[in-house]
Amino acid sequence: MSQRTVVSDRAVLLHLRLMRADATITIEPGSHVDLHLTGTLIRQYSLVDASPEEGVISVCVQKEDLGRGASRHVHDNVGVGDRLHISPPRNTFALKSGASRSFLLAGGVGITPLVSMAESLHRSASAFELHAYAPRAASLPLLEQLRSGSFAASVFPHFSDEGDSFRESGPRGLLEPTADGMIYACGPEGFIALARERALEYGWRDDQFVTERFSSAAPPRSSADGAFTVVAASTGQAMRVEATESIASVLERHGYETYRSCGQGVCGSCIVPVLAGVPDHRDHVQSEREHATHSQINVCCSRSLTAELTLDI
Repeated sequence: MSQRTVVSDRAVLLHLRLMRADATITIEPGSHVDLHLTGTLIRQYSLVDASPEEGVISVCVQKEDLGRGASRHVHDNVGVGDRLHISPPRNTFALKSGASRSFLLAGGVGITPLVSMAESLHRSASAFELHAYAPRAASLPLLEQLRSGSFAASVFPHFSDEGDSFRESGPRGLLEPTADGMIYACGPEGFIALARERALEYGWRDDQFVTERFSSAAPPRSSADGAFTVVAASTGQAMRVEATESIASVLERHGYETYRSCGQGVCGSCIVPVLAGVPDHRDHVQSEREHATHSQINVCCSRSLTAELTLDI
């Protein structure tokens, strides 16, 4: 590795110099590589800005405290001068040719494959908009590069702490679908699901919506996926949460404010203190130590391991 650059409060950009520059290598926008960190620790990372002619490729790694260990290994153990084995580039998130206009939608670290796609669209003088969503400016990887790059005029950052969240509103251009336009979305599962739902609602066809996800697999189903009861300590009101509902939606339906923003457990705006019961934590905000205390819960995504959960609300 030739260089390591901090690009957000949790992400680093690794510039990997190829040991054997291969003039025949072809890297398409949206491509990724397998990064072999140890004998058994192998993860896939999108290429941010691929420059094989210079013998350098770049990947962005965001530290996930609740992940499977790869990102923590990179942040804690990989430094300049280290040798890493990578696979040949592969592309499962390719740009479609001939689109009259493209919308690139990024949720957090989902920005990484979209940067190379934006660069390609800019070079070909194709019409596009890149919309990047994050809880705050410091948490959006590559923001400085996006704002200073050659395609900066087509970049639109959105931050929840400024009242501009994807859940509240999406790009206005999506309201006017075209027969030959395309939408590319990358980010957490909830972000992609909401983007697809809106696109179809606005009249886009399903084949015009292309995705790549950057999130852990959905948790295995358990008894916690069934119905349970939440109790508001301030009123004593008991409310049933069905298997298909979130705690937040039930609370809001009964008149309680939850202040949720992302709706998928990545921003922390909906955390509520727990007074009794054991939460089933499904967020990506709280640390393992915080989860172990069972003292608070993200009501947008988490559930309950006990039949009743009393909240300080």
